[in-house]
Amino acid sequence: MLKSILQFIIISHFSIVVSFAQQTKGDFPFTSVKDVPELIQNELLKEGHIKIQIYLIRHAKPNLHKRFLSSSDQAQEYIESYNKAPIHDIELNKVKVDLKKAHQIYCSSLVRSQETALSLFGDSYVIVSDSIFREFELRIVRANSIVKLPLDLWKGVSRLFWLFGCNHKGIESHKAAKKRVVLAADNLEKLASQEETAILVGHGMINAAIAKELKKRGWNVICKKGHLNLGATVLQKIISEEKKNKF
Repeated sequence: MLKSILQFIIISHFSIVVSFAQQTKGDFPFTSVKDVPELIQNELLKEGHIKIQIYLIRHAKPNLHKRFLSSSDQAQEYIESYNKAPIHDIELNKVKVDLKKAHQIYCSSLVRSQETALSLFGDSYVIVSDSIFREFELRIVRANSIVKLPLDLWKGVSRLFWLFGCNHKGIESHKAAKKRVVLAADNLEKLASQEETAILVGHGMINAAIAKELKKRGWNVICKKGHLNLGATVLQKIISEEKKNKF
């Protein structure tokens, strides 16, 4: 029993630190979405190579009130509402889209991802929604209703228990989510090979997991702001023309 209490205290402390760091982050998430410059591609083509890239953009901020202290049931209600909430109006100075070629834009099946993709790209590009790109699911750990904690603490502790494989009743397990990440990375690599630039409007955690998987495959991260709303993690890779046609 004592061991379990100590583990909970350690996890809770870690979650508070992470939450505070996220809230005090002052970085400006300016995102510029553009194709690889034609001049660079032409130089690479002389040697039989081509540069491909993947944008992992986090959705805009959902328009949802967040109370500071919540019971576990109230925290669970917030999570469910968050997955249905529309987004705030997008600040145009935070994202610049300068694409010269036709592209297919991926987004997840969740409202905040779909609305962000439509706001940024809907007038000019095909939007494809796929549940494979949805955020990792979250179930708040149960506790007595008299226990009131900061919402971010509930989320942090619940997520850590999920990562440890002991909080996934009724939702996708961490093991299953990791398999989904591999498939998501496969889809983005294939699209990048076809269009040179692949774009996903997704979510913080799954975007980070996809980036990690792509790095294992030899992709280089050239921009890392995907933890911020409307921020992007951008990865690039140089491949041979022959390999491009094999994807």
